[in-house]
Amino acid sequence: MSKDSLLQPNEPLAYAIERIPDIAGVSRTRIFAAIRAKEITARKAGRSTIVETNELARWLRSLPTRGRDPDQPCPA
Repeated sequence: MSKDSLLQPNEPLAYAIERIPDIAGVSRTRIFAAIRAKEITARKAGRSTIVETNELARWLRSLPTRGRDPDQPCPA
């Protein structure tokens, strides 16, 4: 199974930087800081900076967690 097949039918392949704060709940400044720190791979489409959906999800999963370990099942 290719990683592209993980996308939902109506899910975009990439997001413009301007949309990411609403989607991911992090500031535009934080996104650009992550790009500068090479935490996120961004692409240029003309003057627009875009981040692939899978890359954004990967970066969000790499952020520190608080509370329950996301890799452990919820207690019953």
